[in-house]
Amino acid sequence: MYVIQTVINIIIPSGSAKAAITMPIMAPFSDLIGISRQATVMAFQFGDGFTNMITPTSGVLIGVLGIARIPYHKWLKWISPLILILIILGFLMLIPTVTMTLSGF
Repeated sequence: MYVIQTVINIIIPSGSAKAAITMPIMAPFSDLIGISRQATVMAFQFGDGFTNMITPTSGVLIGVLGIARIPYHKWLKWISPLILILIILGFLMLIPTVTMTLSGF
């Protein structure tokens, strides 16, 4: 789910639009495979949040880079190590939410 949300964030940078499209599919899927809905929401949040700093379809990111006169490829090269660390930390932080038995809402 985390990887899917990360990839979809490149196409749909809006968090609310992505939630409206993907969560009706992801919530029943998490119930089906036995993962809590809290873990599903965490996967959504991590997939949406970390990649917002590199999403080329994000108007805010491109606007800020344009005002700062920073080329996108230079930004991507500079921020890539941090994004890689954040994605790995996201995977590690998802492990407890998947392995713990959390009471549902």
